[in-house]
Amino acid sequence: MNPLLEQFLSESREALQGIGEKLMQLEKDPGSTLLMTELFRIVHTLKGNSGLFDFPELTRVLHAGEDLMDAVRDGKVDFSLQLADLLLDAMDFVGMLCDEIEREGSYGPAYGPDSARLSEMLRQMIGGSDEGAAECSAEQGAEKEGVTLLDLPQEMRDAALGAAASGAALHLITYTPVEECFFQGDDPFYQARQTPGIIFGKIAARKEWPPLGELDAYSCQLDFHVLSSAPLEELREYYRYVSDQLHITPVRLLEERGAGSAEEGDDPLLQRERDAASVIMEVQKEILSLPDDVSYLAGRIRGAAASLQGCLRATGSVDALPGLAAAADAAVAELSAAPLQQWLDCHLTGAAAMVSAERAAAAPSAPAADVVPDGAPESEVKFGRRAEDNLTTARSIKVDQEKIDRLMNLIGEMVVAKNALPYLATRAEALFGVRELSREIKAQYAVINRIAEEMQDAIMQVRMMPVSFVFQRFPRLVRDISNKLGKKVNLVLEGEDTEADKNIIESLGDPLVHIVRNSLDHGIESPEVRTAAGKVATGTLTIRATQESDRVIIEIRDDGKGIDPEVIKRKAYEKGILDEEQLERVTDQEAVNLVFAPGFSTADAVSDLSGRGVGMDVVRTAIEKVNGTVHLESEKGRGTRIRISLPLSMAVTNVMIVESSGQIFGVPMDAVVETVRVPAGSIKTIKKSMATVLRGRIVPLKGLNALLGVPAEQKRNEEGEVAVLVVNVGDEAVGIIVDDFHETVDIILKPMTGILSGLCAYAGSALLGDGSVLMVLNLKEVV
Repeated sequence: MNPLLEQFLSESREALQGIGEKLMQLEKDPGSTLLMTELFRIVHTLKGNSGLFDFPELTRVLHAGEDLMDAVRDGKVDFSLQLADLLLDAMDFVGMLCDEIEREGSYGPAYGPDSARLSEMLRQMIGGSDEGAAECSAEQGAEKEGVTLLDLPQEMRDAALGAAASGAALHLITYTPVEECFFQGDDPFYQARQTPGIIFGKIAARKEWPPLGELDAYSCQLDFHVLSSAPLEELREYYRYVSDQLHITPVRLLEERGAGSAEEGDDPLLQRERDAASVIMEVQKEILSLPDDVSYLAGRIRGAAASLQGCLRATGSVDALPGLAAAADAAVAELSAAPLQQWLDCHLTGAAAMVSAERAAAAPSAPAADVVPDGAPESEVKFGRRAEDNLTTARSIKVDQEKIDRLMNLIGEMVVAKNALPYLATRAEALFGVRELSREIKAQYAVINRIAEEMQDAIMQVRMMPVSFVFQRFPRLVRDISNKLGKKVNLVLEGEDTEADKNIIESLGDPLVHIVRNSLDHGIESPEVRTAAGKVATGTLTIRATQESDRVIIEIRDDGKGIDPEVIKRKAYEKGILDEEQLERVTDQEAVNLVFAPGFSTADAVSDLSGRGVGMDVVRTAIEKVNGTVHLESEKGRGTRIRISLPLSMAVTNVMIVESSGQIFGVPMDAVVETVRVPAGSIKTIKKSMATVLRGRIVPLKGLNALLGVPAEQKRNEEGEVAVLVVNVGDEAVGIIVDDFHETVDIILKPMTGILSGLCAYAGSALLGDGSVLMVLNLKEVV
């Protein structure tokens, strides 16, 4: 895929998203001229850009959409929900074509009927279908009727004679660009000059030129007349973007008639055709009179015979054909033009005088300039753009994501490399006793550390994207689903400028879609139910994004019916997720959290929106995959709130190093609550499980050696205390007993690969500054 096409697809995505947003806003404010103007501008720009590529189906739909927007903007058509639906369907079609272009580089011809149907539906909204059909019918009628060569101006007729001698079909093209064509990115002169098979062209003023002071240089007042020998289909394909400004008429050398009609000598049209045939025969006579001492004499004779044969058939003199064929055969056999010349003398009538009269009568009828069909310099190729367009300096550039990822990986390596300097300083002082060198290394480490942190922050900023990248899809989603369900929903988006790493933002898409669909399907009630419950008929769905420290918080709240814990418990019991004992023990909050259980659903029937019991399970899995957490709160009759917490970035992970049984392990700082030293006497055993009381709450304790299957007791310090690392696992705080704590470091966490990927106890590994490998614990699996 070439860079230009990639840029087009990228801009098309933004434009389609913008069109959807404007349509959503127009539904709320249909009288806004500003919104309609902006919408028209986006559609117009997208259509113009599509003209750079050979995607006629895509351009046709955009063109029809642009016309409809123009009609709405001018007040000819009222904006309505039906119109918005149709435009959204059209933009969905364009988006689908863009998807296929992105995958395959182009799209197949199967989209032609859909494109035509959508274009027709759009034009029907402005009442243009009948007009278009009439124009089409008129054009087809004109093509069927056609004109003869004698109807053409003399200079065009001469050029056509030579081309027609080879048997090519001729077409007269009348191209009438719209006056504002320059503002649509068209270049009619270039378009006409590049007509396939062009043999003659002329530009004519549409009306008398005004005084120079009143001339509007940006209004096209020219008509283009082109004679072409290209097939009709090729011409239609070439002019497919301006088909409504075109008139193609087939040109016949002579009117074909039967033998009987040749006797209608009083027909003025037939008389002119006979005169033209006489001209052609006279030309053949001149050709046959040339010297015979050439190697291609046989070809010359056959060519002249073919031309004479065509004249006889066109004028209905088919009886003379056998004599012509015999004379031609004799001439070829004798390698002499004399036999054919003698036959021609017998049939030729005074056509030479007609030729002179015709040429003398021909004269130009309007200010005109010949079109040179070829030989144009390469620099004049403008691809339909106006020469006066000024190129502006771009204020931003688009960079391939792979390049940013490479920079991110490099800065990650630099972070690891600079961590080696403190080890070097320690060795320099401890092993070699050069304290001064150790001090200088530490000083240089401080400088490099500052630069590395600034570089890391700068690259992180490049990767940061606003959550609006995800949020922008929801106005359309909420609108469509609420209409489908017959509900009224007011969507409120807040904090769209909140930024996070690109990978984090992209990972939000599917989970949020699942949550919003569930809120609309199960949460917010229908207007009748809400009114009966004393609520306003229109429900409110709020999606809010905020940043808290180094986390992004996404909150989805609705004021629907909420989740009934008793219904959840009953469903869980029916599905075998809970037994009778658990059913009695489970709290309301624990029951609500069962919606995240795989296969759990309260829906009685499966629909295209929900009911399969995979949505919320997928949500939790997708969020935990990027080190995020999800928390659900619901109150029956009041609504539901889902809070998603995600890291700002996944590129660099801050971990605490702990030691156990002579090995070091990493624990993500996101999960660490605190580190404490607990006297051994404060550890109690409850049902074979250890626990202690920290700040008035019971914290279960687990030894890291026991969790990893290491047959060793956890070490105590000289005061008989054990080191306890309190971490959050899900919604619970758990104390992990380790031998000792070490420092926290920034690492580049690499996932486990190969056979090691089966070790679910580890989230990954990292390389430390001294070259050792640090295994990072996966607390959810270990605890």
